[in-house]
Amino acid sequence: MLAFWVVALGLMVFAATGKAEQKLVTIDAPSNVIDLSTQNLAGPVSSTMGPHPGELKANVLLPDGYTKKKRYPLLLLLHVSGERFDSWADPLLGDISNTAKGLNAVIVMPEAAQGFYANWWNEGNKRKPEWETYIRDELLPLIENKFSIRTERRYHAVAGFSMGGYGTYLTGSLLPGYFGTVVPLSAFASIRNPLSQLAFQYASGGTDYQTVYGPANAYYAEGHDPLEWGPNLASTRMDVYTGNGLPDPAVRPENSPAHPGHLAEGDNTSLLLEGVLKTQNDEAVQAIRDAGNTTIDYKIHKGSHDWNFWKIDLKEAIGKGLFRPVSEKPSKWTYNTSSDTGQAWDTAFDFEGARTKMTTFTGAGGTLSASGDGTVNLSDGNGCEYTQTIPFTLKLRTSPCRRLKAKTKGRLKAGKKRTIRVTVTGEIMFDGIGPIDAARSSWAGRP
Repeated sequence: MLAFWVVALGLMVFAATGKAEQKLVTIDAPSNVIDLSTQNLAGPVSSTMGPHPGELKANVLLPDGYTKKKRYPLLLLLHVSGERFDSWADPLLGDISNTAKGLNAVIVMPEAAQGFYANWWNEGNKRKPEWETYIRDELLPLIENKFSIRTERRYHAVAGFSMGGYGTYLTGSLLPGYFGTVVPLSAFASIRNPLSQLAFQYASGGTDYQTVYGPANAYYAEGHDPLEWGPNLASTRMDVYTGNGLPDPAVRPENSPAHPGHLAEGDNTSLLLEGVLKTQNDEAVQAIRDAGNTTIDYKIHKGSHDWNFWKIDLKEAIGKGLFRPVSEKPSKWTYNTSSDTGQAWDTAFDFEGARTKMTTFTGAGGTLSASGDGTVNLSDGNGCEYTQTIPFTLKLRTSPCRRLKAKTKGRLKAGKKRTIRVTVTGEIMFDGIGPIDAARSSWAGRP
């Protein structure tokens, strides 16, 4: 009888002090810029999956004890070509509940079909699908509105493998002011060499290379090549992983030959692909180092292009720390792009008309300059707007060009500790109105 009460008391104590478990939720993540009728949506990839819902969804893994009373880091986790939004969570594939066990962050796993996370060239229209625009202007705002996410750059990370590794390089380079840590795993890291162009049609499910990137020797493909993104990622913490294409049967038994003198069991192509991607990542990592990045960590290991290795790599990156300190903004930066719209640190840009060259923006000491060609509309961190013909050098205004409106909740009382919640709204970019990430305030004349 005494033993019964000891056990019962122990269960009661555990129930009172134990944390809530991780929770996986699936959310609708609709888009105005993705035409799913033009995209290849994967059917069941494992025996535990059902049919694809035919809509844009995202899986979100919430950390132990998640509450809206706190703010959490964000990990954006991207999938491979031929898989889908629920691949990372599937217990037979990414098994994210165990792979990221104990990570105190909101993990977002969106759908990307076989779109390579890019705005497609489409004969110069650069419209539908617009995967870059979807992530920047639709998915991330949706996540920040629906979940409690920290605002600092250091607490935002992006990771993914293969096509998702390319998307990791791309998304991190497009939004360096948002993502502090970038973790490509077995990534496609070069898109313009002849071998990459040949492999692309297979990786994209049959989509023609030029439909996505245009001619390989033209500006749009150049600006979508990881080999050109070194300057964009110079101030970003990076952990890059890739296999070298040599068998590692200790991790994946299928890497080993069935019998001496016979062909390997089903992994020949996978090993060959991983070896090719290793040479691409060698070049991309060197380009990022040449641009001045001193925090990039590049790990090469044996193995093929498979989940067995990607889970290990992500777990190792999590163990090193995805949310270590990074500078919020460098004093001098360079940003290469062929995108028509985007965010170069705190400067938003929107091009008018045609272009023939990749654009390079440079910011330093309150001066913004650009090389390339075309006409661009700009909106800076002070809410000041400019229209410039490239090339240009522009001295930015130092005084804010917008009005902000603050709304407070809570009251102060002498001798009592109180929390005052302040919501600030104002012009964000190009006459849009929305919440401001940060504002300087003063109370009774004191900042």
